[in-house]
Amino acid sequence: MSLDSPINLSAADRAELERLLQSLPERSAGVPTLAADVKGLVDLAQRLIQDIDDLSLMHGAVVEHSTGLENELSRSNERVSSMIESMRRYLSAQLFQRIMGGTAEVSAGSHQRRNLTVFFSDIVGFTELTDTVEPEMLSQMLNSYLDEMASICDKWGGTIDKFIGDAVMIYFGDEEQSDPVDGARRCVCMALEMQSCLGLLEERWRHLGSNHRLRIRVGINSGYCTVGNFGSSSRVDYTIVGGNVNVASRLEHQCAPGGILISGSTYALVRELVEVRSVGHITVKGVAHPIETFEVMARRDSVLDDTNPMLLQHDEGFDLRNIHFDARQTPAIEREAIVSSLRRALALLEQSGHTSG
Repeated sequence: MSLDSPINLSAADRAELERLLQSLPERSAGVPTLAADVKGLVDLAQRLIQDIDDLSLMHGAVVEHSTGLENELSRSNERVSSMIESMRRYLSAQLFQRIMGGTAEVSAGSHQRRNLTVFFSDIVGFTELTDTVEPEMLSQMLNSYLDEMASICDKWGGTIDKFIGDAVMIYFGDEEQSDPVDGARRCVCMALEMQSCLGLLEERWRHLGSNHRLRIRVGINSGYCTVGNFGSSSRVDYTIVGGNVNVASRLEHQCAPGGILISGSTYALVRELVEVRSVGHITVKGVAHPIETFEVMARRDSVLDDTNPMLLQHDEGFDLRNIHFDARQTPAIEREAIVSSLRRALALLEQSGHTSG
């Protein structure tokens, strides 16, 4: 019986009710007969009331059970959403989207050869820093740094392979129909922006109580790598391997503090984008020939001038800050940023003088 439909009487009850109703006008003169008929109606009404009570109890039980199911479903959805959010934070944005879209292979042994640009970086003097600050402060400093690096990586469309302490490994080009030139350009632009934001990060560290000079080394190389799942039947890691990965790592180790070192293969893809300085060749274990290397000096279009953290413009003028120059240690890219900020400051001063005059 549907709870939303009218009560359906049994055939016997319906016939009895119709008989009693039809007999009432005819028997109204006979009180005993009328009384008997009324008693029959009362009995029938009591049975109907009992049926209604039973239906009411059934309805209440169904509603209560339905509400319980809805609440349990809501809690389950919240748990699943929380687990998905946790999984998202452990994976790169690209890999997460592929897994959620059902397009990612999850078994070990699923590999592809891709023409990638690989990025490595680490913080200069971080090992010494870990011995001089409290663990809580170190955690805040490192997380603020990695959060900024990850944000810039996402902006330029890179895939974070892993964080290894303070080291960051990123690659570009793991997409269908990806353009190696575009990937290399985005990688170098990302590296330049990372270097340019270190002044502001250093200020945050200073507010936390650290006077550590924040500088990073960057190594970038382009070439074919094997990308896919590596591991056991119970656990896999989606990563990249190959000689070109080792070259990028080696370049990072060879790089001067605050610099960006790229291979000849990367420079061939970005030569129209950046000014570079040749720094000779390096040898890498497992690579038969020496690797030609270049230090990135600046972007040719100087798009970083307007966002240089050393020069902060506002309505009343500008602020110059975070300038530390050492003739022997300041890397070329930082020198270019200092020169750019000072030139911009001088232009603003001259403009202000003409306006006031």
